[in-house]
Amino acid sequence: MISKETWQKIEEELAQIWVQIEFEYQGYRLSVLRERHGEGKLVLTVYIDDVIKASWATENEERLAIIPDVWRVRSKAYYSPAKVKKIEKDFGKRQAKKYFPNLHERYTWHEPYFPKASILVRQFKKLKGLKLMEKRPEIASREVVNE
Repeated sequence: MISKETWQKIEEELAQIWVQIEFEYQGYRLSVLRERHGEGKLVLTVYIDDVIKASWATENEERLAIIPDVWRVRSKAYYSPAKVKKIEKDFGKRQAKKYFPNLHERYTWHEPYFPKASILVRQFKKLKGLKLMEKRPEIASREVVNE
């Protein structure tokens, strides 16, 4: 179990420009790096055994079981609120529900990108059996205990 003080040090480290921290979780090595994502945007990226596969984003047979634990969940509505309003006005609420069964639903996926260190730390704190791999003095301390 990683102590509260160590989590604070990890969060401070993750907030820096140059980041590379490794964890072990359920037999996988998780590498967290700060990288460019798009033009002028830096994010924290979580690699699993040095790999990111696009097929892991949605549920399928190739997806690793730990993805929901270590990647960020995202969701988006199938239709924007303005589009829903227009469809309901044009068709009526009952007909809209009949012809557009997923009108008010959302789709979800997971992505390996975290915009802020605090979001990543908040999610990783919940993981049972997570171990900090790098034994750097500015992060790791004797409070790190293998479970």
